[in-house]
Order: sequence, then C-alpha cells, then structure tokens
Amino acid sequence: MLLSWLIRRDTEPESDPLSLMQSYIQTDNPAYLALLINCYGDDLYHFLLKQTDPALAADLSQQSWLKVMEQKQQFAGHSSFKTWLFAIGRNLLLDEFRKQKRWLYEVNEELVAEDTSPDQLLEQQQNELQLQQLLLRLPLLQRETLLLQLEGFSLQQIAQITAAEPETVKSRLRYARQVLAKQLGGHDE
Repeated sequence: MLLSWLIRRDTEPESDPLSLMQSYIQTDNPAYLALLINCYGDDLYHFLLKQTDPALAADLSQQSWLKVMEQKQQFAGHSSFKTWLFAIGRNLLLDEFRKQKRWLYEVNEELVAEDTSPDQLLEQQQNELQLQQLLLRLPLLQRETLLLQLEGFSLQQIAQITAAEPETVKSRLRYARQVLAKQLGGHDE
C-alpha cells in the first residue's frame, strides 16, 4: 500500500470500456476481458434472463463472452462495447429460439405458470411477478425492445442491436406499452 506511488500510472488498467476492448484486441491480455466481464456480465445475464430461463440465460451469456473472444477483431468501435455485446447476446438468443421453434410469439410457460403463494411473497414481489408475466406475453421483438430500453439503451443503440430501423424500434416500443397499459388497466402515455 505504501509503495503504490512507485507503480507507474500507465500500468493501471483503463476503466473506459472502449479503451479496455481496444487494449484487449491489441494485447490479448485476459485481464482486460475480465474487467469488461466485471462491467457488463451481470447486465447481459439479466437481459437474457428476462427473456428465458436461468440455465439458458447463463449458457447464452457465456457463449456471448466466447464470441467476444473469438470475434474481437470485428469490434470496430462504431457503437459502444455494451451495444456490441448485447447484439451478440441477442443474436444467440434468437438462434436458440429458432432451434427450439420459439420464434416471434414464444411464451415461457415455466415462468408464466410459476406458483407463487401470496403468503410467500410481499406485495412488491407479486407486482414484479405480474409485470414479468405480462412481459413474457409480449411478442419477442416488442419485449426485447422494451427490455433494451429499460437497460438504458437509446433508440439508436436499440436499432443497432436489433438491426432494425429507428422508426421500427419506436413502433415496437409504442405497441409494447399499449399492450402493457391495456393489461394493467391503465392508459398509454
């Protein structure tokens, strides 16, 4: 600790994801990848988990990081690293849905039909479960667009991740909100 002033500043890892990825591409040093996983691993897993079961979400998350390792040279920096990573994860999820024939209008029955006793859950947990069930009933493209927006991505970033036009993204968000508002008995904002 006392000798920390002896460590050169240029040996400290960058904290900017773009710099971390560029350093990983140049050096192939797994420490840079570990820092990226630390930054975005949980976000990617939770995004995938909201659309499928925990085992598949974990598997797809790992596959996404393997793709990052295999295809690191393809990262051109035209979007944020997180946008690129989520696009990889999304594409793997869609591939899996196609394999399982759960495309466009799949509903995860395991999560929707989950037995939850009111005695076991607080009111907030019940509301979260209800919202999760409603999200699972949305068509896949509307659900993923809404979830990406909830992850903090801009319309332009969502368009990049989903390879859709920004107007299509806006439409998907509008339809998803309308369906949720109708099912919740509210009004679309």
